[in-house]
Amino acid sequence: MLDAGPVIKINANQRYASNSESVAFFKSLCNELTVPYQTFVMRNDMACGSTIGPLTAAELGINTIDIGVATFAMHSIRELAGAEDPQALSSVVTHFYNR
Repeated sequence: MLDAGPVIKINANQRYASNSESVAFFKSLCNELTVPYQTFVMRNDMACGSTIGPLTAAELGINTIDIGVATFAMHSIRELAGAEDPQALSSVVTHFYNR
């Protein structure tokens, strides 16, 4: 949903870099700032992700999470996103680095 907060991407087949620990930590950061968040769970019978995030996280041992802002028509020439979501995500990421 547009303007409903940053999106946490989750996939049962581990095609995204998110895991239970990183998701819980990100949610706690959002809660500290009272920033709403939402989750996107891809069906496990459909292809998705396949980025280098999960592989890199596993090899380097870095706790990672796939997050972003909600969009319509991702990777198209006319992506559409909410006006408030980028600022909400920016405030959570800034809070993380300022801890």
